[in-house]
Amino acid sequence: MVRMVGALMMAGGILGVAFYTGVMTGLVRLVEREVLIAWSVYAISVGLMLLVALLGYVALTAPVPKSGDPKGGRIGGQGLSLEEVV
Repeated sequence: MVRMVGALMMAGGILGVAFYTGVMTGLVRLVEREVLIAWSVYAISVGLMLLVALLGYVALTAPVPKSGDPKGGRIGGQGLSLEEVV
């Protein structure tokens, strides 16, 4: 199932690049260049804002570390402490 999804994503990406290139070079006239560029900028902007929202959600719902750190304040639980590094 994962390979099928990967194959569909790869095929969709290649077809998308071919379509976008065709429109930009004038070989495909299904949509105006200005409309394609406007929708592309819109999609990129929405994608970036959704990424920021997802990161905010992850930060908001992340568990708060307990005050009694079982690692003893050391990086990776061993070796140098943060104070020794700085």
